[in-house]
Amino acid sequence: MIFVNQLYIHPVKSMQSIALKESDVLLAGLKYDRIFMVSEPDGSFVTAREAPQLLQLNVTINNDGILISDNQKKKVQVNYADFSATSEPTEVWGCHFTAYIASINVNRFLSEFLQKDVQLRWIGKQSDRTVKRYPNTPLAFADGYPFLLINQASFNYLQQQCPQKLAIEQFRGNIIIDGALPFAEDGWKTIKIGDIIFDLVKPCARCVMTRVDLSNHQFFADNEPLKTLRYFRLDEQGEIDFGINMIARNSGKVSINDPVEVLQRQTAKNYIKSFPLDDISQAKPCIIIVESTSFVGNNQQPLLEQLEQNGINLPYSCRTGVCGRCQMILTEGDVTPMTQSAIRRNNRILACSCIPKTKQIKLKFVRKA
Repeated sequence: MIFVNQLYIHPVKSMQSIALKESDVLLAGLKYDRIFMVSEPDGSFVTAREAPQLLQLNVTINNDGILISDNQKKKVQVNYADFSATSEPTEVWGCHFTAYIASINVNRFLSEFLQKDVQLRWIGKQSDRTVKRYPNTPLAFADGYPFLLINQASFNYLQQQCPQKLAIEQFRGNIIIDGALPFAEDGWKTIKIGDIIFDLVKPCARCVMTRVDLSNHQFFADNEPLKTLRYFRLDEQGEIDFGINMIARNSGKVSINDPVEVLQRQTAKNYIKSFPLDDISQAKPCIIIVESTSFVGNNQQPLLEQLEQNGINLPYSCRTGVCGRCQMILTEGDVTPMTQSAIRRNNRILACSCIPKTKQIKLKFVRKA
């Protein structure tokens, strides 16, 4: 029997999760899930992708709002009543809506913790944001969808392949199910959990945030677990998927041990299978020249990894060919693209998704105008 094994909410986007035995299910997500978010003063979102220390912050729900505390036992009470009287422009992944701004003492606490000027925002009693593909479905501060389902068996399979010790919580799922085969969820279209009907609308594309080790809140070495997931969960658009985004058709409750019934199935998405060579020492050498710096690389690893190993750091937000921040200009030689979007116009390439092909390549940084 397939059943609910774990439930999690994340009251503040990118802060620690809270495990539950049961939860109210609202159309906008599990009750209290991602109803608060840290933002820049202009309203753009701040997450553990660029500030992994956010995951050190503990959140407790109380009658007046939430209590946020750090590992040094410093804490601040966040009261609903203390947020701004009017909602202000806010942005998540290019989606623009409005939210309320916390009091000065809350914003000061978070700004001192992050060592940058930030604000805490609350979605309010009713969100004016909706899911892009489903305009009748409300959404709080989640990246794109109200619910994320993860299959325990799929996680177990990933752990068997991955050299790093992982925690299922680092994938930020809401509903963890057990009793199914690994990646059986790829072929589900509609499921019923208790009395709630969910539509599984999209595999969840993963990013650099999954690289944060929850035991020390530092990034895992060697780009794990994205590196391992790339071998068997990479699609033709360059996205690495793990877990399934869902929307709910009705409200109610969901509890641990609730049965999961598959009501409708669909054709599973195709993934590129590309498991690595057992011994990278068999790789051929390649001279990589980045402006005035050169080193001996190889024809097996992505350029971004090789650059980092030689002290050359590029900005990135995903390492999967989605964000585009690691662009470089290829001025000599050739590369093998790992995704369709890895090679762009004007000799620009994505370092995270290109592997050296010729004996020598030359690269230049992309400089902002």
